[in-house]
Amino acid sequence: MKSSLIALFTVAIVAMFSTSCKKVEDTTAEVRVVTGNSTPVPGAEVRLFGEGTVDQTQVGNIRLDATEFTNSNGVALFDFTDMYAPGQSGFAILNVEITKAFPDSTVFREFIMKITEEEVNKRTFILE
Repeated sequence: MKSSLIALFTVAIVAMFSTSCKKVEDTTAEVRVVTGNSTPVPGAEVRLFGEGTVDQTQVGNIRLDATEFTNSNGVALFDFTDMYAPGQSGFAILNVEITKAFPDSTVFREFIMKITEEEVNKRTFILE
């Protein structure tokens, strides 16, 4: 009887812990850069960075800073999975800087992008 209770208790504990563990999904950003007529822009430099805040009037130090170049489809991929902590409320709202050198000029644009935890965050930016 005693061994049956111990076995039942062990099974209950194992079942409780195995169902309560949640796998953390990937937190990624997919930035697509296109021209005004929706043509992909390959080779554009895309920088995503986030600054901490000290108060309502003062910006703090940069806490996250990543740079990638767009591929032939105009897409730059970022993986922030290692920076997300389970249980964290939200992930980040990041500044986006896109720079592209063309034969006759260099274009620089600034945007913002919200990154939601445990999702593939996709956003398209128009470079004009």
